Amino acid sequence: MSEIPTFKSDAEAAEWFDTHDTAPQMDRLEQVQERIQIVRTRKRPPRKAVGLRLRVDHLEAIKQVAEHKGIPYQTLIQMWLVEKLRQEAPDLLHD
Repeated sequence: MSEIPTFKSDAEAAEWFDTHDTAPQMDRLEQVQERIQIVRTRKRPPRKAVGLRLRVDHLEAIKQVAEHKGIPYQTLIQMWLVEKLRQEAPDLLHD
């Protein structure tokens, strides 16, 4: 494999890396330490914890579905609630 070229733009670099195997180059790449700052572009709406009593078998079913989807069961419950709100009361949502 040839050397990694110098690129004129990020788009050019992305195209090259998308179409070339860089695995053979990995041991020759310089390791760098760089701090990055993650900035939220949108403020999350305020949230409030609520208590909710569910039947044990329902909760277990929810947990199984969530595990299959690879998400926390609390997130799945939130997703389902918002989905139903969009169906039943779309005018009340502000997202």
